[in-house]
Parts: sequence; structure tokens; C-alpha cells
Amino acid sequence: MAKTYIVTGASRGLGLEFVKQLLKRGDIVFAAARNPDSSKGLQALSGNEKLHLVQLDALSEESIKAAAAEIEKKAPEGVDVLINNAGICGEMGLDFEQTSKNELVKVFETNVAAVNEVSKAFVPILRKRGAGCVKKILNMSSLLGSISSMEDATGYGFGVAYCVSKAGTNMLTRAMSSKLGKENFIVYSSHPGWVQTDMGGGEAPVTTEASISGMLARLDSITAEDNGKFFDFESKTIGW
Repeated sequence: MAKTYIVTGASRGLGLEFVKQLLKRGDIVFAAARNPDSSKGLQALSGNEKLHLVQLDALSEESIKAAAAEIEKKAPEGVDVLINNAGICGEMGLDFEQTSKNELVKVFETNVAAVNEVSKAFVPILRKRGAGCVKKILNMSSLLGSISSMEDATGYGFGVAYCVSKAGTNMLTRAMSSKLGKENFIVYSSHPGWVQTDMGGGEAPVTTEASISGMLARLDSITAEDNGKFFDFESKTIGW
């Protein structure tokens, strides 16, 4: 049976691949992006009647409210899954002594605060599915947000701000899962792997197709016992 999904950061990369694979299997998708009309990838899919393009600037309160109202109107019986994919990497290669306050705040605002604001606006739409229906939220994180996995201060080439923000995403996931688990939600963090995207670069060993296929398999099979956990795209558990 087809389910209804919201995917943020859907204009390119992992977000766009989520949209493609979900549509291919017959699901309904609300693809949210800052400028969906300028995304060649989304426009190429726009003829699919199960795709709804939604303008969403996750840093704008007005935009979030407008997006939520639009989705609620088009999905009056609710949505099954929220995929919080939108995010930025910030400046690459910066250690803590090179990282400015502005850099930390900028990356944290997008990767943590915006996820919180978007989730607050969209969770009521998921709740419409009712207590008897399992609702799911996937928060896109990274192995670089795992404190126990860090090997050096450079964050494997990424900046400290990105690593700190993804650790924050993981803590937010635990906070969300603790509250929403009582309402038949499953909330968890996912590491997509080192993927061939604009962020990951052409030398990355994992294709977007393989990453998203793996994460969707985990999303489909996840149970209440997995609420609040952290997995990679191959369904392996990652330490905090």
C-alpha cells in the first residue's frame, strides 16, 4: 500500500534520489525545497501525479508555516513519514581554532534548529494518521556526528561546525524519539555513507542510488525497538 512522505532538501543529491525512488515504487511525495521550480531534477519528475512540489525555506518561520498549511490541505488525512534531509556542510577542513562563531551558528541553525522547527510544524500532520498507525521520522545525520567514532580534530576533512551540528542532530533525535515514541512514532538518525554528491565529491565510494536504497530498506523495516537509534545506510548501528 502506498504511503505519503515529506522529503526536505529535495532539489538535488540525496533528497532528489529519495524522491525518485519513492515515486518509482508508487508512493506519494511532498518534495520540499527552497526553490523547487529551479531544480532540473524535480522539474523532470513534475509530470508524476503523485509528486507535489512544495516551497520551503527551513530558515524562515513564514515559509515553514506556509509549507505545512499547503501539505495539510493536500493531505487532509495526514502523512506517514517525514524525512529531514535538508542541511549544509559549512566550511570544509576547519579545526576548532579556525572555526568562527558565525560559522558555528550558521551551520547549527540549518542542521539543528531548522530541523527542530520543521519537525514541530509537520508532526501535527503526521499525527493525523491516528494512534493506531505507525508514523516515522528519519533525521539525516552523519558518522561525523558520532563522538565515539571521531579519530581526529579535523573531522575527516569536514569542519568542526558540521561535526558539532550532526552531534546536535543526534541529540535532537533522541529528544524527539523520547516524546513521540509514546504516540506510536519511530524517530531515528541515519548516516547515508560517503556518497557521490556535491558534498561528498566524485571520489566517494557510495552512489546516491545505493545509499537511498539502503536507507529506504531500513525505513521500511524499522520497528518500535529501533526508536531513537542511529543507523548507517547498510542498517548497521552507529555509536553515539
